[in-house]
Amino acid sequence: MKPEDLCAFRDASPLVPFRICLTDGKSYDVPHRDFIMISRAVIDVGITSNSSLGIHDQIARISPLHIVRIENLKAT
Repeated sequence: MKPEDLCAFRDASPLVPFRICLTDGKSYDVPHRDFIMISRAVIDVGITSNSSLGIHDQIARISPLHIVRIENLKAT
């Protein structure tokens, strides 16, 4: 997936939370635009056990080449 395509999901107004699905079967949820940083070479997604705090426990580093689809999640 092109980084520009992912930016469209991140920049949607209002934001619809989404899930990034990868070629290896892993997926990462993006409940808020502050949970994702997009560059040409890598996508960083914040992983947290409590998204209401906005503090990430870990960062998942993803190659855009491994993103197979984006799924919309229900807003919380």
